[in-house]
Amino acid sequence: MAMPGGIRDVAGAENDLETVNLARFAIDEHNKKSNAGLQFSRVVKVQTQVVAGTMHHLTIEAVDTSKKKSLLEAKVWEKPWENFRSLHEIKHLGDSTSA
Repeated sequence: MAMPGGIRDVAGAENDLETVNLARFAIDEHNKKSNAGLQFSRVVKVQTQVVAGTMHHLTIEAVDTSKKKSLLEAKVWEKPWENFRSLHEIKHLGDSTSA
């Protein structure tokens, strides 16, 4: 059982459909709010935190309109029993050099 407030790694969840949907949601919301043209590429790392729901900490690789890859860290807050999902924060971590 997860400890409330503690952030834990979720190994192997990078390709999980729910995780990918959360990452796509984060990129879409970021694009709407900042008029950015990022496209989801892949999820690099997944962590979760129990907080009146779940705060998903996602490291995401995205591609901009010039095909430059970058890493972003997104926090998506989710309360499934209320059908609630919100992009809490997203920040640029730097350029991605991975293939």
